[in-house]
Amino acid sequence: MVGKTVIETSGAVKGKVKDVMFDLGGGVAFLVEGDDGKDSQVALSKVTGISEHVVIETEPTKDSGLSGYGMTCKFCGAPKSPEERWCPSCGRSQT
Repeated sequence: MVGKTVIETSGAVKGKVKDVMFDLGGGVAFLVEGDDGKDSQVALSKVTGISEHVVIETEPTKDSGLSGYGMTCKFCGAPKSPEERWCPSCGRSQT
């Protein structure tokens, strides 16, 4: 896995797999290094296919209309329930 290019279903290149991470709860994620040198995590549940490349679901854009009290954080795009006023991922206020 390490060294494979990560591509979104939209065709955008996310970066290269730098490492595979495991947590005590059984979760698996790829540590992906972007072209800008910044690392991000991609949960295995977002992977739609693995062959020559790792293909992941396209991340929603911040202006997708799902922000605020919708289903994603208006700052980081992480999924959240409509009742949450604070993002469970980045901690920023949704009001």
